[in-house]
Amino acid sequence: MSPSPVFPAEDSDYAFTMDTTSTTTSRINKFDGTNFHTWKFKMRMVLEERDLWEVTCGEIKLEHCATTLDQTTFKRKSRKALAIICLAMEDSQLPLVRSAKDAFDAWSRLEGHFEKKSLANKLFLRRRFFTTMMAEGDDVLEHINKIKTLAEQLDAVGTPVSDGRYGSWKRG
Repeated sequence: MSPSPVFPAEDSDYAFTMDTTSTTTSRINKFDGTNFHTWKFKMRMVLEERDLWEVTCGEIKLEHCATTLDQTTFKRKSRKALAIICLAMEDSQLPLVRSAKDAFDAWSRLEGHFEKKSLANKLFLRRRFFTTMMAEGDDVLEHINKIKTLAEQLDAVGTPVSDGRYGSWKRG
């Protein structure tokens, strides 16, 4: 039997125990509704490590799976990814994903809720980006990271910041 065109044959490196999963995800603070941008990045890294990102982000969809084996693999990976996502969330955030049918659905709901592409949100983030000032005695690296995070958030909502705009950092 030839290898699947969608999912490569699994090897022992992919297999993991629940203990390994909980060790990895326990290093990530459960998402409590704040700092989605950071939590999203960390979750992507966990899902990448587990070879589950492609079903979570929609890169591979069930309809791409030609064989029954591919479909079974897809469904298993999606269930695992959904479980990891849900277990990395505080109870207060679970209603956002409780009725999600798969990992892609859950991830899309979270992005839609916390990365609203509305004009109001874009203006709010732009204003924060351009008015963030470094106070006397603040840590320079912390300030730079704050600016970079705001720029990444703007990019995520479809309003990228050009490199030239980074020069607008202020010291107050």
